[in-house]
Amino acid sequence: MAWTGSSCFRLVSLQCSASLAAGLLLLTGCGSPDQQLLGDGARAARDAASEVATARITAQTLLARKVWSRAADQVVTDAETALGKVATTFDEQQPETAHSRRTYDTISDALSQAESAVTATRIAIRAGDETALARQVPALDLAAEHLRELGELAR
Repeated sequence: MAWTGSSCFRLVSLQCSASLAAGLLLLTGCGSPDQQLLGDGARAARDAASEVATARITAQTLLARKVWSRAADQVVTDAETALGKVATTFDEQQPETAHSRRTYDTISDALSQAESAVTATRIAIRAGDETALARQVPALDLAAEHLRELGELAR
């Protein structure tokens, strides 16, 4: 049988449809509700860990007097805003099972603690309180580490 133009078109069309269907299945999450929430939570934790690390590095750099306070304030404020968006997006999830609820609570609590640490860092920077800022560095480090651990749960 010779391949005609219309036969080739149909074959390509079928391949495209199969690829699209596979992509949609991936996007809709083929896993259980527990797996989907865990994946979303791990992604949120990784994103949040990055923002907390940014705040920590900025605080350390300011304490070392290698950046101006106004620039440090802007970087930490941006990290705080991004972290808030990550937390809000995750908090909109609806856990469907008891296991999902435990996962949801664990990740929501970690995100909330991270938000508090970054907010306290911003406040210390704006107040020019180096003592409070120095106290925030280990808190930020701890929050980032906890988030990184949670971010590895779904891998």
